[in-house]
Amino acid sequence: MTKQNRTNYILAGDIGGTKTSLALYEEEKGPLLPLVETTVKNDTVSGLDEIITSFLQENNILPRSACFGVAGPVINNRVRLTNRDWTLDGQQLQQKFDLQSVVLINDLVATAMGAVHLPGSALYTLNGGQRDPQGSVAVLAPGTGLGEAFLIQSSEGLLPCPSEGGHCLFSPADARQTRLLRFLQQEYSQVTAEQVCSGSGLPNLYAFLKTEMTEPPPLAAKMKKGGDEAQIIVDEALEAVGRDAQEKNLPIETLRLFAAILASEASNLVLKVLATGGLYIGGGIPPRILPFLTTENFMASFSRGVYRKMLASVPVHIILEPKTALIGAAAIGISLCAIKRIQGDET
Repeated sequence: MTKQNRTNYILAGDIGGTKTSLALYEEEKGPLLPLVETTVKNDTVSGLDEIITSFLQENNILPRSACFGVAGPVINNRVRLTNRDWTLDGQQLQQKFDLQSVVLINDLVATAMGAVHLPGSALYTLNGGQRDPQGSVAVLAPGTGLGEAFLIQSSEGLLPCPSEGGHCLFSPADARQTRLLRFLQQEYSQVTAEQVCSGSGLPNLYAFLKTEMTEPPPLAAKMKKGGDEAQIIVDEALEAVGRDAQEKNLPIETLRLFAAILASEASNLVLKVLATGGLYIGGGIPPRILPFLTTENFMASFSRGVYRKMLASVPVHIILEPKTALIGAAAIGISLCAIKRIQGDET
């Protein structure tokens, strides 16, 4: 591979606890048009090194640099994955694969940058609003946990910033949520937003509502069998709401409570970073529960308080594209290469 070819390619990755996605990009074509890509289940390999080696050999391409979005806190370009016994070091990866640079970023930072590159067809808009082109952008992603990040304006464009806002304390917005908080305080010394606004938090909402509603025996038996409780709750709620949108049962009320908490937490994040540039809601749960995220209900919980008028003007989108973090990692990698070229750092 010639040096000219080498400088044309950027390796990007989305590295989670369960699977890893890699793709190769040409700087000129941008982050939405990968040349080749692959997804590998992490249980089938010894580590990221093996995935990268195999991917590059199969495609006979030697990239110049790499940017990886990783599910874990990145400190000094090093990260230990939250749900996988892997530790990644950017400098070591750079040396091993003879790259000019390897940048590790948090996966929500990657999602944040990817969100602003998505076409309208990859978004479900809850509120068109009026985007402030100079405003910050907020990203909230309830999946297994609750990820949060934001982007701020800089002289070089939008600058993505990490956050661990999902681990801030849960603040109830009404009487029912106050009862929820008191219920969970019996089990947790501190109740965080993640414990009520994520896949792992859905069973907490369900358990609380069981104290106020009747649990149908067939559903109780299904829950006791084990398995993914969050998946059971979502499936049962969607099936029930499909029969009768006005029906009130335990799974439906669980998702309605979840949606209200999500809207409130989203509002908190927008206020904290003054995200007048828009809010993007990612993660695996929101696209699956769109019937519970109607504009009217969501915006009623989202636009409140002293700044309700400002909040009502914020564009709110649900991310439908599952590869948003990969797109964001590519966008950051491409941007860093462009900056280096402008600064004359390329050799």
